[in-house]
Amino acid sequence: MACNTCAKPFNLLRKEKGCPGCGFSYCSKCLDHKMFLEKLNAEAKVCVQCKKKSNYDKKIEPPSAYFKRLATVQPPDPNDSNTNYAGASSKDNEILKRLQNLKQEQVHKKVSTDDEIAQRLKNIKGDLPSASVSEIEARLANLRGVPVQSHCKPILPTPDLRTEQEQADDLMKQYLEQVNIDTKYKDDFNDIIDSIESRVQKLKSSSTEISEDKSKLLSNNNTELDEEETVNKIIEKIKADPSLDETVDSPTKNDELPFCEICNEDAVLRCLGCRYLFCKLCFMEHKDDDDGCDRYENYQPPTN
Repeated sequence: MACNTCAKPFNLLRKEKGCPGCGFSYCSKCLDHKMFLEKLNAEAKVCVQCKKKSNYDKKIEPPSAYFKRLATVQPPDPNDSNTNYAGASSKDNEILKRLQNLKQEQVHKKVSTDDEIAQRLKNIKGDLPSASVSEIEARLANLRGVPVQSHCKPILPTPDLRTEQEQADDLMKQYLEQVNIDTKYKDDFNDIIDSIESRVQKLKSSSTEISEDKSKLLSNNNTELDEEETVNKIIEKIKADPSLDETVDSPTKNDELPFCEICNEDAVLRCLGCRYLFCKLCFMEHKDDDDGCDRYENYQPPTN
C-alpha cells in the first residue's frame, strides 16, 4: 500500500494514516492541513482534497493516484482462482486467492449443509401414515370399547313396535322386580338390626357381672388399705423420734457435683426448667424461652 498523494509506500518510518474527512490513506506529510469538521465537531488534519472542498455535503471524490492505481489493475476472473492482479504484489495476490477459496468453500458448505438438513428431517419424519379417517375411528373405538359410529350417517333410535298391552305388561314386570328388591333389602336390614341388639344385650349382661366382680375386689382392697394405714402410722412414729435419726440413714443423698454442665466451672445458677447447674455465661447460651429454661435461681454449693 502507498500514499494516495505522494505514492510513496508505507513502512515502519512512514506510517499509514486515514483522513478523517474522506477516509483514504495518506502519510503524515500529506495529511498536514487543519480544518474544522462538522462530523467531529473539532479541528483535524485532513488531505489536500478535503481542504479544497468548500461544500462538505457533496460526495468526496478519491484522489487521482487512486484512479491511476485502479487503471493498472486488471479485474480477475471470478471462476479462476489462479488469476492475479496486474499491478499488485505477491502478498496481495496470495490474499486474493485465499479470499476466493474461502468464498467457494462457504458456498459448497452451505449447499451441503442444506442437503444434510433436508435428509435428516426426512429421516426423522419417516413415511407419512396412509391410514384413512375411517380406520383411525375404528382403532379409537376398539381402544375405548365402544361401537364404531360414523359421523356421516347419524344413528337414529329404533321405533318401538310393541303394542300398548305388551308395554303395560313390561312395566308391570319391572315394578314387581323393583318391589322384590326392596323387600329383600328390608329383610336383610332387619336381620342386621336384630343381630346388633342381641350383641348389645350380651354386653349389658357381661357388664353387670363385671360390676359385681369389681365390688368384691373393692371389699378386698379396703382390708389391704387398712393394713397399709397401720404401716404408715408406724413409719411416722419412727420419723418423729429424734433418737432414731442418727441410726437410720437418709434414703436420698445429694450426689450432685457443684460444676457447670457445659464448661465445668463453679456453678452459680440453677435453671428452673431443666434443673441443671450453670455458670453465668453458659446459662445465657443455654437460655431458651420455648423449653421454659428462661428462669433461674442462685445456687450455693454444699459446705461438706
